[in-house]
Amino acid sequence: MPTYLKYTLTGVWILALVVVTSIGVRLAAEQGVLIWAAPIVAVIPIAGLAFLQPKAELVGWAVFTVWLGSAYAAYGSIELVVYGVITALALFGLFASPWLLVLAWFGHIAWDFAPRELPPLLTDLPHACIIFDGLIGAFIAWRILKGRWQSA
Repeated sequence: MPTYLKYTLTGVWILALVVVTSIGVRLAAEQGVLIWAAPIVAVIPIAGLAFLQPKAELVGWAVFTVWLGSAYAAYGSIELVVYGVITALALFGLFASPWLLVLAWFGHIAWDFAPRELPPLLTDLPHACIIFDGLIGAFIAWRILKGRWQSA
């Protein structure tokens, strides 16, 4: 298979996982089961990225980290700043140290509990993120500790 086709298919796969995960979160929010659905929805990127080659999986986690940062980006200027920080952590996590991805995921849990007004659909999101973000952050840390990726 030509390299460009392999990269294209991998990119499409990663974006499809982001879309499916987003739909899962939205459906869980609409049904009022965000907290209960969080571990199930977390399995989508974990299982979907785990079989990729190490660099492709790391790219996938960087993309998901940017997606994570966008959760509240439409809700205020400070949210955009946090989104920028999480995006920077994703990029540096990809090119410098994957531990920065772990920092972004666990840092997002803390950010979820900052006082602010959330839309009614997202009132359970901070608690669901303890589970969702925690599982993913722990999974990425485990992959690093197992030697999946080396720091640049």
